Amino acid sequence: MGGSQKIYIIKAPQLIQVAQKNKSLSLHPVMAEFADRMVGLGPNIIDLFHHQPADGSIAWIDDQHRAFASLAPGPDLQKMNSYALNRIAKIINAIGNDFETKKMYLWLRESFTMATVGSLFGDKNSLMTDATLSHNYWDYDSGQAQLLLKPFPSLTARKAYKGRAKVQQALRQYLRQDFDNVTDVSAIVKERVTVNRKWGLPIDDIADHEFGMLFVSVTNAIPTLFWMICYVFRDPGLVADLEKELLPLADIQEQGGTTAIASDLTDSKCPRTRTATFSVAKFQTSCPLLVSTYKEVMRFTNRAMGTRRVLQDTLISYTPSSVSGEARDEQTYLLRKGANIQIPAIITNFDPEAWGASVHDFDPRRFMTTDRERERAQNRAFNPFGGGKHLCPGRFFADAEILGTLAALVLGFDIETPEGSRLEVPPINNNLAEAVGKPLQSVQRNMLARIRRKAGWEDVTWAYTVDVPPKSS
Repeated sequence: MGGSQKIYIIKAPQLIQVAQKNKSLSLHPVMAEFADRMVGLGPNIIDLFHHQPADGSIAWIDDQHRAFASLAPGPDLQKMNSYALNRIAKIINAIGNDFETKKMYLWLRESFTMATVGSLFGDKNSLMTDATLSHNYWDYDSGQAQLLLKPFPSLTARKAYKGRAKVQQALRQYLRQDFDNVTDVSAIVKERVTVNRKWGLPIDDIADHEFGMLFVSVTNAIPTLFWMICYVFRDPGLVADLEKELLPLADIQEQGGTTAIASDLTDSKCPRTRTATFSVAKFQTSCPLLVSTYKEVMRFTNRAMGTRRVLQDTLISYTPSSVSGEARDEQTYLLRKGANIQIPAIITNFDPEAWGASVHDFDPRRFMTTDRERERAQNRAFNPFGGGKHLCPGRFFADAEILGTLAALVLGFDIETPEGSRLEVPPINNNLAEAVGKPLQSVQRNMLARIRRKAGWEDVTWAYTVDVPPKSS
């Protein structure tokens, strides 16, 4: 993507940390090219990406970055999590006692897409009543690589191009007709729109910019949840251990005895007499196996490239050390202006020096190590949400959605193949345009699983409280 043809690939975890903190290695030029080709932003916004104000005042991209403060733990994040988890709870609570067969990936995709749309843009608006919105978005998402790499995308990536255009048109209608009248728009969208209005952007550009917000909110979280379900439910022993860990966190009350978020769903075939409530904030502090499993899933499925552009000739140095802590000679590298840097997660996530001889084995307890040297090595190598200034601001929202959903599914539901066997982990599609690898298109369309309530949980309505989560995630 742009720049010179020279590419530096950084593999050493210690050097990655140095590179991520160096201001001469910038994501912004890469973001501008991504925004142009992938998100389809017009010349007004692309110009703001490239040109700093001559008077030295804050740049547009930095002004936008301030808006992401609302995604940090606090009331604004609570509001988003409340909406998303409430909607997800209604979907989970609709599952009955008898097995229901679903196209697993598509079921999760549809459910989470609209939960996320509502949490961002509000519940009662044209986006939430547009039955084609989710399908159009995922037509776009499935063609990310073609949009990024092929010329003339309106001809060479027609399905993705048209899907993006249709969602952008829906967002433009929303900004014109709904935005100023919707009371439950998320703080992050309000702040981004306010910044863009301040910078004098036309309404269509503002709407197209919010397409990027939708993209980053769903493109990685949904496949991560899918992989979590596959890796967990293929292993009955892991399911049993997670049940033991999660059961003390489920506050079980007779109906009417809780103030938590809950759907009021009742089913004449399966009357709900109890509510099981999870406090989302407790997952990070009280569920080490759940969190370790989540991290191991991300280690196995993260395919982020971590691209940066070298703004000026730059020297970076580090002192390599082995997992045992033994120091070696300092290494220094000259990076030439205009080159691209890539930090492929698939390399660091499978580095034997960081992860040991079992690097290619899925170990749900890997991140529960008590070996301090091993823990430090793993922390250096594991960056699923990026690093430095560009650490993903939406990670807390994603954590709540994914861990909250999996907790209820593990404790209250059986998930297996239509034949009654354990789930299997399907092949991953190693697409260079995707930060989290998705299953192959054939798997997305056709993988079936059946789901029902577990014995003893038939009468339970699942619910969540959304206290402020810890900042250590």
